[in-house]
Amino acid sequence: MVSLSHTVVLAPVPRDWFADVLAVLVDSAESSRVEAGRVLLPDGRVLPDVRLTGGRHLRPGAVYDAVLHEPGPEHGDRPEPAEGKRTPGDPGDSVRVTVREWNRRRGLRLGIDVSGADAVLVGEGTLRSPDRPREAEIGGRARIDGVWSALSRPTGRARLRLDDWWTAADTGRAPRSAPLRARLECGAARADLRAVPRPDPVEDGWEVTVTVRVRGRRLFRPVAALALALGRRRLQRALTDALEDLARHWNTEVPRLTAMDRDDIRREILPTA
Repeated sequence: MVSLSHTVVLAPVPRDWFADVLAVLVDSAESSRVEAGRVLLPDGRVLPDVRLTGGRHLRPGAVYDAVLHEPGPEHGDRPEPAEGKRTPGDPGDSVRVTVREWNRRRGLRLGIDVSGADAVLVGEGTLRSPDRPREAEIGGRARIDGVWSALSRPTGRARLRLDDWWTAADTGRAPRSAPLRARLECGAARADLRAVPRPDPVEDGWEVTVTVRVRGRRLFRPVAALALALGRRRLQRALTDALEDLARHWNTEVPRLTAMDRDDIRREILPTA
């Protein structure tokens, strides 16, 4: 097993603002309607590229199909996948969302299926108590073609305890366990991630420490142990670079977003005519 760790400073997300964003999203969804399979926004505009193909709108069993498109020029160019490979979520992929539960007091639960030329992703996401968000979970499995078989069937899951996150981030009181926990597994290895925030002592932000533990699985354990030991420095550099890139993007976008009020948020997240 190899253990890696890195700490970054992130711009904070106020809890009230986060709740407002969720309220705008849920209110907009519940104010929409369906005509002939097309989803109409509260102002009557059609939600592009999304159609209701089964069940009743926002009821358990409702199925929505969509196709992803290339981002417009205002979003910048999207880099080509390495070695021409595509992953779930690339432009041109088909997406199916199935409503498992829709109750803004108890929870929202959605199934997600993404199909592309070289990969398929099947997952489910849950948000408990959307009116006062307390916990979010996501999990799923993928099938990736054209890679080593031991890496071709990854599974993963993540859980974020929102109450514990904001308590630790705003007060510095240590949580009983990491508020954000995730696990990724494939035939050859398993990676466990833990993230713990605390107030940054210098800036008005969050100091977040991320720890990743990687180990081999099953018959691959002896070979993986040697490979991880030899490649530890490279893995640490990869983790550091990835988290620093994430922090740069986060610290550019999040302050801009958290400065918005509800009307600004609604204009930001809903497509324009």
